[in-house]
Amino acid sequence: MNIEKAALTIHQTSTPNAGLNTRSQHWFGLFALFPMMIFVSILYLYHPEGVQWSIPWVPSLGLNLSFRLDGLSFLFACLISGIGTLVQVYALAYLKSYKNRFSFHCYLTAFMLAMLGVVLSDNILLLFVFWELTTITSYLLIGFNHENPTSRKNALQSLLITGSGGLAMLAGLILLGNMAGSYELTVILQQASMLPEHGLFVPSLVLILLGAFTKSAQFPFHFWLPNAMAAPTPVSAYLHSATMVKAGIYLLALLSPIYAQSELWFYTLTIAGGFTALWCALLALKQTDLKLMLAYSTTVVLGKLTFLLGMGTELALKSALMLIVAHSLYKAGLFMVIGNIDKATGTREVGALRGLRPMLQLSFVAAVVAALSTSGVPPLPGFLSKEYMYKAGLEVSSWSVLLMLLVNALTVTLVLALLIKPFSSKYQGEATPAKPVEEIKGLWIPPIILAIISVLATVFGLSWLNEQVIIPGVTSISPLAEPEPLKLWHGINLPLVLSGITLLLGCVVYKAYPKLLELWTRTSITMPNANRVFDKLLQALMSFAHWQTQVLQQKKLSVYSLISFAVLAALLLSQVRVSPELQTFAWQDIKFYEIAVALLLIASAIVVIVSRTKLLAVAALGMIGFMTTVVFMIYSAPDVAKTQLLVETLMVVFLVLLMRHVPKLVTVQKHSVHRRVIHAVVASVIGFAVTMILINITAQPIDTSVADFFSQNSVPGGHGRNIVNVILVDFRAFDTFGEVVVVVMAGLCAMSLLKPGRVATKQVQSLILGTASHIVAALMLVFSLYLLMRGHNSPGGGFIGALIAVIGLSLLMFAESPKYVRERLHYAPFSIAMFGVLLSFIAGAISLLFNVPFLTGLWWKDVLPIGTPLIFDIGIYLGVIGGVMGMVLHVSEELN
Repeated sequence: MNIEKAALTIHQTSTPNAGLNTRSQHWFGLFALFPMMIFVSILYLYHPEGVQWSIPWVPSLGLNLSFRLDGLSFLFACLISGIGTLVQVYALAYLKSYKNRFSFHCYLTAFMLAMLGVVLSDNILLLFVFWELTTITSYLLIGFNHENPTSRKNALQSLLITGSGGLAMLAGLILLGNMAGSYELTVILQQASMLPEHGLFVPSLVLILLGAFTKSAQFPFHFWLPNAMAAPTPVSAYLHSATMVKAGIYLLALLSPIYAQSELWFYTLTIAGGFTALWCALLALKQTDLKLMLAYSTTVVLGKLTFLLGMGTELALKSALMLIVAHSLYKAGLFMVIGNIDKATGTREVGALRGLRPMLQLSFVAAVVAALSTSGVPPLPGFLSKEYMYKAGLEVSSWSVLLMLLVNALTVTLVLALLIKPFSSKYQGEATPAKPVEEIKGLWIPPIILAIISVLATVFGLSWLNEQVIIPGVTSISPLAEPEPLKLWHGINLPLVLSGITLLLGCVVYKAYPKLLELWTRTSITMPNANRVFDKLLQALMSFAHWQTQVLQQKKLSVYSLISFAVLAALLLSQVRVSPELQTFAWQDIKFYEIAVALLLIASAIVVIVSRTKLLAVAALGMIGFMTTVVFMIYSAPDVAKTQLLVETLMVVFLVLLMRHVPKLVTVQKHSVHRRVIHAVVASVIGFAVTMILINITAQPIDTSVADFFSQNSVPGGHGRNIVNVILVDFRAFDTFGEVVVVVMAGLCAMSLLKPGRVATKQVQSLILGTASHIVAALMLVFSLYLLMRGHNSPGGGFIGALIAVIGLSLLMFAESPKYVRERLHYAPFSIAMFGVLLSFIAGAISLLFNVPFLTGLWWKDVLPIGTPLIFDIGIYLGVIGGVMGMVLHVSEELN
C-alpha cells in the first residue's frame, strides 16, 4: 500500500499544470526526436566486429563504466531506439488529451535509456543497475493511470516479481564475477570454456535464470505480463515489442557462451520455453480482450525464443534473431492498431466489435501486414524465422518440431481471431459505432511505417540484415559458430511443407474456435490460477510481517534494547576463538598503572549499575569515559584521546540539560528478578566475548605494513607530519566527509524529534560564572582555531577544534541563554553546518579540475602555505560546530 501511495505521490508532484501543458506543446516533439538521434548514432558508430568504450568507475575495485556495441547489442539497441521513436510519435497522438502526458513521455524516455543501458553494458554490475532501472520505470508506466486500483495493483505485481528476480540475478552475477575474477563481460567471455568446472557454476546459472525468467515472463512467472496491460497502449506497444520483456531474452543470449555447454541450461530452457509457449497460446485463445490476447501472444513468442536459445544450434540462433526482429515489428504495430480500435470505439472486447474496416482503413492495412508476418506468410520476416525454426527442430528431435507446429498453428488461429472479427462486416448486426480517429496522423503513421519495414526487411534488406545483424549476432551468442547467411527461398522442402501445414492447421482450428472456446469454458479441470496463487503468497507474507511486528515491535525501548544486545551477544560469542598465541601472552608485561586504570573502569561501571541517584550515576559514567581517554594516552594516541575527552565533556553538557527532566532513579519501577538475570547474562556474554576477542587480537603478530605506508607517505604525499590528521583530510577524506554529513543529518533528525521550544531566558544567575564564562569561552574559541590550523602537523585538526568550540559556546549558553548564543552566531547553526559541508565538497571537487580523483589533496606551497586539505578541514570544523551546536541549542530551548 505504501508503494502504491508513493507512485500516486510521484505522479501528482510531476503532473504539469494546464498552463505549462499548453505552452510546451511544440516541445513535445523532442521526445520523438531524441530516440531518433540515438538510432542514427548507433547506426553510425556500429561496426560488425564490435565497438567498445570504457571509463573508470571505481578504480580501487577494478570496476569501469564499460559499454560495447556488438552484433547482439546492435540488434537490440536499434529496436529499442527505432521502435521507441515510433512509439513516442504514436504516444504524442494517443495521449494528446491526457493531463499527465509530460510525465508519461519522461517516464517512457527514462525507460528507453535504462533498456539501452542493459544491452550496451560491458560490466555485469552496471548491467544490473540498468536492469533494475527498467523495473522501476516500467512500474511507473504500468501504474501510470494511478487513480485506477487495478493499475496500481498490477504495477506492484510486476515490480515485486521482476524486482525479486533481479535480486536473484545480482547474486548470480556476483558469483559469475568471482568465478572469472572480473566483472567485465569481455574478460568473463574469454574464460567461458573454463568456468563450467568451477564449483559456483551451477548456483550462478540457477540464479541468473531466475532473473531472466521473471523478466521475460516464463512459466510460472508468465502471469504478470498480461496484467501489465493496465498501462496505456503506447506502453504496451513498447514494452512487448522491443524493451523490458526482451531483457531476459537478451541476458540468456548474452551469457549463452558461458552456460550453453551445460545440460542443465539446455533442459531448463527448452522445457520452460516450450511449456510457456504452448500454455500461453491456449490462454491467449481463451481471452476476449484484444490487448490480453496480444499480451499472451507475447509470452508465446518469449517461450519460443527461450526454447530456441536452449537448443543453441546455429539454425536455432538464426531463427531466434530473426524472430526478435519480426516480433518487434509486428507486435508494436498490432498494439497500435488495437489502441486505435479502443480509441475509436471505446471497447476492446472482441465480441462487441465488427465492421470497423471502413473507419480504420489504414489501421486495417497495417494489421493485415502484421498478421501475415505473425502467421509466417512469405516473404515477411515471420516466415523466415519460422522456416529456420523448423529446420532447427528437425536437427534436434521430432518432438520439438511437433511442439513448434502446434504452437505456431495456435498463433495463426489467434491472429485470425484478432483480425477478422473486428474488421469484417460479414457478422450479423450493424457495424460497431466508431469515431474517425485516423484523422490524427500520429495514430496511423507509426503502424504503417512498421508494416512497410516488415515488407522491405526481407525483400530488399536481407543482405544488410545478414551482414550487420544475423551473422554478427550468432557469432556473439556462439563464438565458435560459422553461420551462413539467411536465404528467403530454399526450394520445396520439409520446413516449407511444415509452414504450409501450420497455416492450414491454424485455419482449421479457427473454424472450430467458437466450439473449442465453449468447451474450454465448460471444462472444470484447469491449472491453478497464477494470479490467485500470487495474491495468496503476498497475503501470507503480509500476515507473517504483521505477526513478526506484533512480536518484535512492542513499543518498549527496553525490549528493543534487550533484543538488539542479545543479537549482538550471539554474534560476538560466535567469533570467540582460543588461539595458540593466547597461551604465550606476556601477562607479566602488564604495568601496575594499567591495572589501576582497569580497576577504576570496573569500579565505575559497578557504581553506574548500583547507583540510586542521578548525579552519582552520571559522574560514574563520566569516569568511564575519562579513564578510556587515559587508556588512549597510555598507548600513544593523543588525537583519539583528545576526541574522547571532548566527546565525554559534551555528553556531560547534554546530561546536564536533560537531568532535571529525568525522573529520580528511586521512583523508576524495577525490573523483575527474571528480567534482571537476563540483562546480566547478556551483558556478561558481551563483556566476555569482547574481552576474549581483544585478547586474541593483541596476541597476534602486529602487521605494520599499513602503519609503515602512512608514516612513509604522510609528509611526501599529504604534506603533513600529523599522520592521523593527514589520513582524515587526505588519504581517507571521503570517509571523513561522510561522517560529517552523518553528524549534520543526525542533528536534523534530533531536532525533528523535539517540539519547537520557546526561547529560554537566562539560565544561571551568577556574576562570577557569567564573567568567567565569557573569558573562558573566548579563549576556547581562539584555542579551537589554533588546533584547526596546526592540526596537519601536530595533534589537533578540524574535528577536535570544533568540539572545543562547541564546549566553549555551551558554557556561554549556561551562563547567559540560548538566545544570547544564537545572536552571537549571526547565522542558524544548521546553516553554518550546511555551509561547512558545501565547503568540504568544493575542496574535494577542485581536484576534478586538475584531472585527479575527487578529494585528492592539492597544495600550492610554492605560492602560499595552503591546500585543499586545509579548506576541507575548515569545512569539517564548521560542519561539526553547526551540527552539534544546533542540537545543543534546540535541546536547551525545548526543555526550558
